Amino acid sequence: MFLLSYHLDAAHLVVELGDVVDLDNEAEIEREIVRLLPCCGPRAVIVDIRTPLLTPRALGVLLRVRGQAEERGISMAVVAGYDKAREILSAAGLHRVLRVAATLPGAELRSRGCRPEPETSRNTKAGGRRSTPPSAGTSPRPLGPYADTSRPRIPGEH
Repeated sequence: MFLLSYHLDAAHLVVELGDVVDLDNEAEIEREIVRLLPCCGPRAVIVDIRTPLLTPRALGVLLRVRGQAEERGISMAVVAGYDKAREILSAAGLHRVLRVAATLPGAELRSRGCRPEPETSRNTKAGGRRSTPPSAGTSPRPLGPYADTSRPRIPGEH
């Protein structure tokens, strides 16, 4: 198998994954990506997923490659350009673990450990803190991949 790869800049290697990962090609794809992990030079690898379908085998490959990259001191991020692929990664709870972004520039930032900018920044000052504390009467909205499922469910209440 041949995966297209190129250097985004001196610090980032991009590997394009255009095939659906299944039982027949899982091991080969994993071997190829691990082979492309640099021993020296770029300190980050970005896997660009070019298919909307992410199978459980693809998720396993991404996690194993991430482990191999971390052992070598290489940061890894994932570009998931399709909404469906990002939904699958988020539902699996891997959005943060794999540093998923919708675009290549976003993945470049994620590989450096940067988080996306907040949607609105009008309530922030130069130090990045809010100008007023949140009111004591409101409870913060749960965050995270399991936010909706981690709240207790009581029958009859919505």
